[in-house]
Amino acid sequence: MKVVGPLLRYVLNINTIWGAMIVISFLLCVVQHYLPTTTTIGAARFCEGANAVTIRVTDSKKQTQSFIYTLNLRAGELLIADADRGTGNDRPWLISAAHVGSAFLLKWDTSVYGTYEVLIGDAVVAQGRLVTLQSLTDAAFDYAKSGFEVALGLVASMVLFLGLMKVGEAAGIVQLVARLFHPLMRLLFPDLPRDHPASGAIVMNMATGLLGLSNAVTPFGLKAMQELQSLNPNPKVASDSEVMLLGYNTAGFALLSTTLLALRKSAGCTDPFEVIGTVMVAGAISTVAAIVAVKLLGKLRVFSRQAAVAEQQREEAAAAGAAGNAGGGANR
Repeated sequence: MKVVGPLLRYVLNINTIWGAMIVISFLLCVVQHYLPTTTTIGAARFCEGANAVTIRVTDSKKQTQSFIYTLNLRAGELLIADADRGTGNDRPWLISAAHVGSAFLLKWDTSVYGTYEVLIGDAVVAQGRLVTLQSLTDAAFDYAKSGFEVALGLVASMVLFLGLMKVGEAAGIVQLVARLFHPLMRLLFPDLPRDHPASGAIVMNMATGLLGLSNAVTPFGLKAMQELQSLNPNPKVASDSEVMLLGYNTAGFALLSTTLLALRKSAGCTDPFEVIGTVMVAGAISTVAAIVAVKLLGKLRVFSRQAAVAEQQREEAAAAGAAGNAGGGANR
């Protein structure tokens, strides 16, 4: 267990998971960048003689271009014209058309990225996404910009809702609500003192989450984490209460998902409320699963806080010992 415990905690660490996802995404992107696109087309869709094949590409700027090729079917072989094999800046080029079973495998490539459709006549026979290394670079910069804009906008919402929370604390409203929800708080956060400021922040975090007020959930959640950290005897290891709060917020149960409703309305949905029941059931199941997982895993020795604290102390002792040995060697 001395090896299995640290190994499991390393594998399940959020930084390890994110790192693995980044590496896997990069490798898949490299593979798709250098390998041509293979489109499977049923042989019955081709007739003897000349056949018009259209590749419709929509690039990253949402601009759509259609490229028409003429493929000749003769004696069961699909022939590609030499002019269609030449590479171009934007025009896809055909590589081969192999007859496999009852279909043709059309291999082609392009230097742009986006989405594509392959048509025989007016019928779409295949569609998919084109990925290149340039698409990975562009996406990284685009989402970095989006992240900055989200963070900048979050400052305003944090100032607003934390200010409202301070007003509620001064008026005694937050403390009153915290006392009303005390039985639930004791169930989920048994080590939390009754009248600690974290109780009010957690209640406000849960209440805004239930109402689907996503702009208010984050400030209250950060405030609750800050208050829980003040009770943490070992700040380098998350307490059980902090893990429970993180699990609850990750599940994201909401009685009224305002963000989802706004997205469906902006997309032109005629009845944005029709998914509310499904979303509530899914959110309730995920929340119960998160709470049960935190409670059960917390009782296992491998995932217990005591084991994490002991491992962290061993690492600090090993680091201190290595630093002492290095210092002694330098003095000699």
